[in-house]
Amino acid sequence: MKNLNRNLILPNKTLKEALKKMEETFYKCLIVVNGSNKLLGTITDGDIRRAIIRGAKFSSILKNYYYKKPFFVNEKIFSGKLSLIKKNLELKDLDLVPIIDKNKKVINVKSKSEIFKETKHKIQSVLKSIPVVIMAGGRGTRLLPHTSTIPKPLMPIDNKSMIEHVMDRFIYFGSKLFFITINYKKELVKAFFSINDKKIKIKLITEKKPLGTAGSLSLIKKKIKSTFFVINCDAYISCNYKSLYEFHKKNKSILTVVVSKKNNSIPYGVCKVNSKGLLASIKEKPSIDFLANTGLYVMEPSIINFIKKNSFFDMNQLIDLLLKKKKKISIFPINEDEWNDLGNWNSLKKFTN
Repeated sequence: MKNLNRNLILPNKTLKEALKKMEETFYKCLIVVNGSNKLLGTITDGDIRRAIIRGAKFSSILKNYYYKKPFFVNEKIFSGKLSLIKKNLELKDLDLVPIIDKNKKVINVKSKSEIFKETKHKIQSVLKSIPVVIMAGGRGTRLLPHTSTIPKPLMPIDNKSMIEHVMDRFIYFGSKLFFITINYKKELVKAFFSINDKKIKIKLITEKKPLGTAGSLSLIKKKIKSTFFVINCDAYISCNYKSLYEFHKKNKSILTVVVSKKNNSIPYGVCKVNSKGLLASIKEKPSIDFLANTGLYVMEPSIINFIKKNSFFDMNQLIDLLLKKKKKISIFPINEDEWNDLGNWNSLKKFTN
């Protein structure tokens, strides 16, 4: 493999740095080595996201989270063990295999695509048949007064509309079929998409009345029969969509919610009162970590059965209903830098800069 170092990482790097490097290499795995390139272990995007769910921060050092008993191959037996390597790649869901010398120094890394003779295009084509639903019917009140004349999905950002930024991210991972729900200033959106030069299929779903952030899914019940993505038109997410899809399928959930770890600092002393109404403690300017909903989801088609047709229904109501029905819902944590909420001015300015 060319550029060996791009697939290697030191244990004193952060989880955030590891995810960023995976994003750059397109593989969902890195080989952990010491300063002399001696093999220490491996870390996958799944390892990182599980650590975040358990309470780790993206700024945490990865030495406490990587797998210390990795699958590897000695350089002398690599060519004679291809069948064994392929079997391990499938069983362990590995993207990379470290090749080591007699001193356990990593001298090469082989990817699944190289071993199975796949191309990057073939890897990306995993999402080719997976529909993407973009919720674009809202009024965009957070972006007033601009959205009083221009619908939010058509807001120009760096010579491209907001919704095109969102779509292009999916197209990069091979998506070809898009359903776009529209309501507010729908005629302008229809006119915009009357010209389609992206070699993709776009189907506009018109709401006769506002249906909330989930209600319009009822309008595509007979149009989608497979796992599908749902995203708000103002949610620009730069994570690996292939990894997200595979994570959802592996967990066999009806819904996967993409969340971002946020930290909120309270600029006051926070008082805790006991049962007698007396001050029990005070904490000066505490900070709270929480997981925020980014507006990107992976869903199974059966989820639409829980949505009443042509009725206003928000996504939080849908999630609450699924929880009450004991349905399995997974969360897929991403780094804060991988989420841009284009529906508010601060994030929009940050994105353009």
